Amino acid sequence: MFQSLLMVIMSLFPLIMSLFMIYTSTFISIEMPLISIYSINIPISFLIDWTSMMFLFTVMFISSMILMFSMEYIPPLEHKQFSIMLLSFVLSMSFLIVSDNIIFILLGWDGLGLTSFVLVVYYQNASSSASGSITIFSNRVGDILILLSIAFLASVSNWNFIMNENFPSLILLFLVLAACSKSAQFPFSAWLPAAMAAPTPISALVHSSTLVTAGVYLLIRIMNYPHPSAMLLILIISSMSAIYASMSANWEMDMKKIIALSTLSQIAMMMFAISLGSISLAFFHLIIHALFKSMMFLCAGIMIHSSTYQDMRNMGTVLNYTPLVTSILGIASLSLMGFPFMSGFFSKDPIVETVIFSKTLSLMSILMILSVGMTSAYSFRMISFALKFMLKSKPDINIHPTNFMESPIMIMAPFSIIMGTLMMWISYPEQLLIIPNQYKFLIILTLILGLSLGIMLTFTSQKYLNFGQASISLWFNHFLTILPSIPLALIMKMFLKNDKTWQETYGPKYCYNYYSNLSYNPDMISSQLMFIIMMMMIYPILMLSF
Repeated sequence: MFQSLLMVIMSLFPLIMSLFMIYTSTFISIEMPLISIYSINIPISFLIDWTSMMFLFTVMFISSMILMFSMEYIPPLEHKQFSIMLLSFVLSMSFLIVSDNIIFILLGWDGLGLTSFVLVVYYQNASSSASGSITIFSNRVGDILILLSIAFLASVSNWNFIMNENFPSLILLFLVLAACSKSAQFPFSAWLPAAMAAPTPISALVHSSTLVTAGVYLLIRIMNYPHPSAMLLILIISSMSAIYASMSANWEMDMKKIIALSTLSQIAMMMFAISLGSISLAFFHLIIHALFKSMMFLCAGIMIHSSTYQDMRNMGTVLNYTPLVTSILGIASLSLMGFPFMSGFFSKDPIVETVIFSKTLSLMSILMILSVGMTSAYSFRMISFALKFMLKSKPDINIHPTNFMESPIMIMAPFSIIMGTLMMWISYPEQLLIIPNQYKFLIILTLILGLSLGIMLTFTSQKYLNFGQASISLWFNHFLTILPSIPLALIMKMFLKNDKTWQETYGPKYCYNYYSNLSYNPDMISSQLMFIIMMMMIYPILMLSF
């Protein structure tokens, strides 16, 4: 309890700093020399501006609520080590947020990958081990690309984001692909639903404000100067990711995986906004989405913890026992759908209007708006499945109204309603996007089309089941992820057979086996001893003769 309260108090400092910096239009850049060899100068660079401080406040506030939630969710004996792992995760993210140097961003980036692996395999069973492996291998792709970018940037000897007005095209391509691997965009999407093997507090942190948002935050930092080819690549990747994530969520039955796939869809929407040049809108949606999505995960965690099921078909009668949890889940879902005057509305509606009004009104834009419509369909479906009045729960259900786990979601609930308005007033008081009526009607028409498409996909008959299975596997994206592991498995087999075990094969184990065999065959020992004696006698004679 003390840790979470301390973090809440600490999170107020970056919030005040952020408000001060946005009103005074200031930022602080700290640069300290670290390594200087001939023309290569590697400094420690930190950038403190309103963007980084607002994001840091969001991460710290959500982490404090999750620490409070985990006090009852995680057994008391394990809570201390769990808290240390979670705080190391938050520390890595904080380092990534304030770094203005691609070399030092790698430290936070790598720290996120390592700690996420440790947290995903927390339960230490076969499924969580497989999920942890796919998570860390997907993230390693991004680490390698950032290392290559650092190597190529050595030619200009400048690793800062602010100073680099235009990155070379190849480095920008590497950084975009690295961001896609960390933010689970196509073709690296398979790890995001797999990482649901982690405990729910970890899912709430990883999939709202830390790991998957790291890639988006990197793009927000480097895309201050538009680059057409990089933006086109992000446009194609994000529209693909958004549509298949929304389709998959319409068939999925695991409650946590539906929320994870909705995260994938929303991250794709932020990427799409970046590709249109609306960097501030993407950041705006990033903050608001982090607040309501973490709350949604915590609500799902209470329901799963109480009913001992993750499959929504086995949940039920939750509405009778905890009207508070179901109400807050409804608030979070309305914010996710972009219901008018909820927080999500203030960030999603401007993005949709920007998509319609921009000159890139193409198939990708229509797919993106369809996925926004399908968000409403799978949100309605999730609530109706999880809260239906059916006798499908276990009789020993342990939901009770005085649950301590309800405290953090009660604190977070107001943010899903008022944070959009506050952010709009604080950051963009002059923003007003007026578009013609026909465009407005086109938005409504496309959203209704997406909603109806989602409802049709939800209630498909048996003959469309194979199509549903294809969509659940993220358009066979799992198999794309498995393909690189086939040569890796062969290399590991060779390594185990030839390299790792040579000491055992020719060392103590070999001696033990040899003498064990000798002990079973005394005749063999005597014959070998005779052979050794004869050789000792013959050897000097041979030497003298030569």
